[in-house]
Amino acid sequence: MNTPELRHLKMAWIAAKESGDTRAQMRLLQEHPTQQDELIDFIAGYQATGGNEPIDPQVSLLPLTERALNSALERVFDMDPAFATLTELRKSRSLSKIETAKGLRLSVDVWNKFESGAIELVSLSQRQLERLAQFFQVSIEQFSGSLTESQPAITLNRRQTREAARHAQQGPHKQSFSDAIARSTMSKEDQQFWLE
Repeated sequence: MNTPELRHLKMAWIAAKESGDTRAQMRLLQEHPTQQDELIDFIAGYQATGGNEPIDPQVSLLPLTERALNSALERVFDMDPAFATLTELRKSRSLSKIETAKGLRLSVDVWNKFESGAIELVSLSQRQLERLAQFFQVSIEQFSGSLTESQPAITLNRRQTREAARHAQQGPHKQSFSDAIARSTMSKEDQQFWLE
């Protein structure tokens, strides 16, 4: 478990390592026997990932290397990697759209609007954002970023006129969360849960 105290110890160890103070590094291990195992795992992870070796920003990471890096960061720092879209976030939790909608007390049509980027971020209250982020066990900032990156899918029908095709390329219209709920098939109880 990555407690605030353990995170503080990790940062203190990194500071001692960067300054070359081996006594401070050893002292941290000796003075905190209850966190010693976690701190040793962290040190091993730090060394395995290259420690403070300079990183060349011009070198691109292979997908396999990127997944390994995210996995190492998650294990060492107990962090979730960033998710570009809400679809990626949902899939990372091994949830179907139906399971997600049911867990959030939303209808599938409203959740589809979230994933397609049709819900305006500014229409969500702090409390609504907290509920959504808490369901996925991410921060409000992570959820908001994933919603912002979720873009409406553009579909074209070959039988459409040019005018209709231009209109379709604009994608679905953005709408407020409360408007999406009002137009949904959600029960009155679930609507009140989200709009209270």
